[in-house]
Amino acid sequence: MNYGGRLIAGATPHHGIGVSKIMVTKLFRQNAIHKRLFFWIAILAVVIGTLLMSINLYGLSQPLRKPGLGVTDHEMLRFVPEEIWSYERSMKEIDALSGIEDRDVLASKANDIVNISIVHPQWTWVDRVEYRQLIPVWENYYLWFLGVVTDMPQIQRYHYANYKRNIKRGIGVCGDAATVYSSILDRYGIENRLASFSEGHVVVEYESEDGQFFVMDSDFGVELGMTLEKISSDPELVRKAYVDKGYTTREINTLVRIYGSGFFIFDDTYNFMAKRYIFEEVSYVMKWVAPLILIVLGGLYLLRTRRLSPFKK
Repeated sequence: MNYGGRLIAGATPHHGIGVSKIMVTKLFRQNAIHKRLFFWIAILAVVIGTLLMSINLYGLSQPLRKPGLGVTDHEMLRFVPEEIWSYERSMKEIDALSGIEDRDVLASKANDIVNISIVHPQWTWVDRVEYRQLIPVWENYYLWFLGVVTDMPQIQRYHYANYKRNIKRGIGVCGDAATVYSSILDRYGIENRLASFSEGHVVVEYESEDGQFFVMDSDFGVELGMTLEKISSDPELVRKAYVDKGYTTREINTLVRIYGSGFFIFDDTYNFMAKRYIFEEVSYVMKWVAPLILIVLGGLYLLRTRRLSPFKK
């Protein structure tokens, strides 16, 4: 190579061209490696997306409710029901409430529907897989995964926010029954609020036809016929309502004590379990959207590169 008329030893006029060829070759090889990597990522995306979609489709044929619930497992239930309705019958009866004009009659009927639609098991004793407290992977793989890895009891033994899913699974404790009942009243435009007592019970107070407020205990299937403030000031007032329903003295004494413990108010199910409410609804949408995105994006990339072999050097 000549600089100012001098020839530099070891240099040739074609040295720059050789360097350029080496750089182009390296870039070509790097590009080929990237293409292979993206090819296999696309394959993996399609496989995972197809697997998740297959799990979802399989779940459509599976019952969320434990077979024989309330019939063959009385020893595992806190309350043994005379009858438990199927999801289909419960929803039919809830839909039929639209024909009731009297608010108090509707509220009373809804309370009975919830009580006969949800069984109260010994929540922490039963097998969480058998009773679908651990949400099955084919029902919602997001909730299943969280139930497996988390140490939060309310997720390990999941409490649904959506009232239809609660009824479909058919199990719950006082909080579940209360959110289902509150959601039904919300559906029909009846003002209500949830009350969570400090020592462990949840009920609903609704506004009656004449503007008064009355407490309903859907878990026990009891209408208390008075306000939260009145119950809290004199818990013994609830005793007769539970006696009339046939509950034991032991159960009633526990409830009387709880009703005297003070309570917290929540306007609706969303306020009662806001974060879970949002995540649950999003997860039930994303369990379909996520695999679809994986399949479409991976498939489009593979179609775009179908003429290129990933094994070419």
